[in-house]
Amino acid sequence: MTTLLFVVVPGPSVAFAAAQAVKHGPRAALVAVAGDALGTVVHIVIAVSSLTALMSVSGLVLPFLQIAGGLFILCMAYQSFFIRHDTAKSAKKISGKVTFWAGFFACVTNPKAIVFFVALFPAFISPDHNVLLQSVIYGSVFLVLDAMSILGYALLTLYTVRHTTSRWFNANILSGLGLFGVGIAMVVKGYRAIPQR
Repeated sequence: MTTLLFVVVPGPSVAFAAAQAVKHGPRAALVAVAGDALGTVVHIVIAVSSLTALMSVSGLVLPFLQIAGGLFILCMAYQSFFIRHDTAKSAKKISGKVTFWAGFFACVTNPKAIVFFVALFPAFISPDHNVLLQSVIYGSVFLVLDAMSILGYALLTLYTVRHTTSRWFNANILSGLGLFGVGIAMVVKGYRAIPQR
């Protein structure tokens, strides 16, 4: 139940995937979900390894990764606002590697996900049984549920935009607004999380 509640609450990954779906279609949303899944795998590995030293280092590095990821997504927002992609080839290029890594950054630097995996993930693992096997099973279940939730939100947003707002809003502008919001949020959170001397 805890896992289900966690995955259905929208976060940066949902906003990013939805923005990509609106601009580039369902395939871009799938690529964003794949990037998010890789970020989730990183969280699971850190949680399972339970390395306190690693977590202390991540506390120093994570804010800067979050700022970098936010700036990366802001560049994508700029492209949505000011650069027109008229060919299918350019659309495919944008919705490929760039979307994947932006989805990865949106996930791996999400404080909510980090807290969940560090604080709650170990509670689901019994030390009396094979820890690695349990981690793989639970991690796989989480990945599937999370991917379905993000993709569901993205496709619902795409459907809504196409059937209600497409007459009034430009998809590039709408996508750019979503990306801008995610990018700014990541930069601000990263800046606030930088350790103060």
